[in-house]
Amino acid sequence: MSSAVIERVGTFYGVGVGPGDPELLTLKALRVINSAGAIAVPIAKEGMSATESRAFMVIAQEAELIGTEILELYLPMTREADTLESSRTEAAALVADRLSAGSDVVFITIGDPMLYSTFSYLVPLVKGAAPEADVQVIPGVSSINAAAAASSTPLAESGERVLVVPAAYSIEELRHWLEEFDTIVLMKIFRKIDELVDLLIDTGRAESSVFVSKVGWPDEEVVTDIRNLPKKERPDYFSMLIVRRG
Repeated sequence: MSSAVIERVGTFYGVGVGPGDPELLTLKALRVINSAGAIAVPIAKEGMSATESRAFMVIAQEAELIGTEILELYLPMTREADTLESSRTEAAALVADRLSAGSDVVFITIGDPMLYSTFSYLVPLVKGAAPEADVQVIPGVSSINAAAAASSTPLAESGERVLVVPAAYSIEELRHWLEEFDTIVLMKIFRKIDELVDLLIDTGRAESSVFVSKVGWPDEEVVTDIRNLPKKERPDYFSMLIVRRG
């Protein structure tokens, strides 16, 4: 009597590596990375290599990557729906191939995999291509928590309400939310920094706001008086404002 051989299907891990400081990489994240058959590294620009990825720079200092496949996934930062769909589908197929072959794949991402991360978009596509694969998420320290720590700014106390929102919304919408929430974390502010600073000055929130850029990186910047931010100078993409009620 013969029995069918069930081949192992790999696990797809989403691993948050923290905001940029290798010392904020968790022990669990490091263990999963070290045991992976392949490390999936999101690549935002054509021609860019995995070694230029901030997430890869974080793990390269701590992880044991000898013999581990580095799987570069081209995932451009664009709003073009067709480009996003095709790149994500292709990336998911590459991951699914490794999973179906029995290899665990770790998708590394700055911050946390469940907060503004491409990982969440890939999960249903990977599950569609490799339905037997398990998916696990290893949380990471988010840039929000790291920025609050770097600036000694409490995100919430007692019954306070917190809003995390990209700064892509209109200034009038943001003005309304300033009245509704005790703390607002404004992400992706690099395109609207001057308008945002003017708004915070106009609403009396400038003195209770803090600007944080590249938190956890060697060139981290914390500005506690946002009126000192240079005008008409676009900050780095990895910048945010934490706005507290005065």
